[in-house]
Amino acid sequence: MSEPFVPIVIPVYLIVLVKMETVNWNSLPSLALHQVFTHLSPESRVAASSTCKHWRTALYHPKFWHSLVLDISSAGTSYAEIKSKVKHANKNLVTLVRDIHLAFDSRSTQCFELASSVIKALMSNQLLRNVDIELNHCELSRDEIFQYRWSIQNYFEFAILNVVQKGNIEGFSFGYFMFYYWNALIHMLSKYSCDSLQRLELAGLGPSIFNEESKTTCFNSTFDSMSSLINLKKLSLDLNSNTCKLLPALCSMSQLEILVLHVHNELDIDISDDIWADIKKYCPKLELRLTIINCHIVAKHLHTKLLRPSMPLTHLKVLFCNVINIEVLHRLVDYSSTFQSLIWVDEQSINPAGLLEGHWHLEPSADDIETNPLIILSWVCRKITELVVLGYFIEPFDVCGIARLRGTKLKRFELLEEDICFQQPQSEMIYDEVVLDVSRWLGTNWKPLNKNNLFVSHSHYILQCISKDLTTKY
Repeated sequence: MSEPFVPIVIPVYLIVLVKMETVNWNSLPSLALHQVFTHLSPESRVAASSTCKHWRTALYHPKFWHSLVLDISSAGTSYAEIKSKVKHANKNLVTLVRDIHLAFDSRSTQCFELASSVIKALMSNQLLRNVDIELNHCELSRDEIFQYRWSIQNYFEFAILNVVQKGNIEGFSFGYFMFYYWNALIHMLSKYSCDSLQRLELAGLGPSIFNEESKTTCFNSTFDSMSSLINLKKLSLDLNSNTCKLLPALCSMSQLEILVLHVHNELDIDISDDIWADIKKYCPKLELRLTIINCHIVAKHLHTKLLRPSMPLTHLKVLFCNVINIEVLHRLVDYSSTFQSLIWVDEQSINPAGLLEGHWHLEPSADDIETNPLIILSWVCRKITELVVLGYFIEPFDVCGIARLRGTKLKRFELLEEDICFQQPQSEMIYDEVVLDVSRWLGTNWKPLNKNNLFVSHSHYILQCISKDLTTKY
């Protein structure tokens, strides 16, 4: 009698292994390989690409390189390593990306040349949408000005102007320095990217080192170019005599949501309230973020020369202007429906009793209000979420009063410990009581800042303050 038939069951994983041994993975179709790569993390994708030349080629597909952050810095890295990294990026990546963030050491001639090579490589990129440039050093000595000017004019900015001619640019940022050929840049963007451009950031850390009068530009042409950027959602500019005249062009930008203006020098032109009324009418979503940097005269006359009732002002920064203008703090209540943030910073006040007494004038009249204007501001402006005042004396009970008025809505509240008048004879609150009271009202562990090491340098602190305004993307 024959034995019954017993079927042999082969585990599925053995079948897979057998099949794997017979497959030539090096010849896997590119379409299938790309599909596999989409399920891997960037790190795993790079590791897998080291399998063979075919897999390495698959790595450089545009779908895997939407964005590229390239930092060309000489700090802690040899020039040979930096050069090799840039060479590899220029050959394999720069032409593939939609968004590129290029940071480099502007004080190094070699880094500048490498950064220029990246911009030139972008000229072969047909997919480019966002270009963000960041200069790692924002302070230039007088000896470096000519070298910087020569490089930026003849190698870097000209290459950028050629790149934006590719068209369909959605965002451009030239971080922390005024773009010297900003007029030509606006012309190029309006000609080739007027329908796509949503973000243009040209506001800088300091005034241009170049003579504005040396630029021969046609105002009407620049105005028309600016007016054609109808899809802009964010715009940042250094406010000077030239750019002031361009403000009415904003009326064509109905989608504009954020306008960042930096003021570095005294303006010799007045901006009427009618202009701001029109801008607010045609740009209903607009938030104005105004920053005064290292300019005593502008801060001193800010309430009469620059602030206008119809401004949609939401953020005000006054940085290292060596004056506290109490009139400005009182004027801010006019923006009670929009105002969100006040940052007023000096390393040491030339009028340290300003906030303490509630006066800007040295000899206040009997009719002046003695209440700390920050208390009034905190009470009236219900949208304030950020309050930073450094370098000016303030009473402990005013510190607690601000916290009680704003409560948990105040997300950032910064004062210097040295500025809080714990040692004044009339002060009855001690440090621990203030810290406990403020922490309770803000709903978080709060402490005043210590002055030691707070200001590495003025430019470093300014850069930290303005970086959020200059890097917001859509």
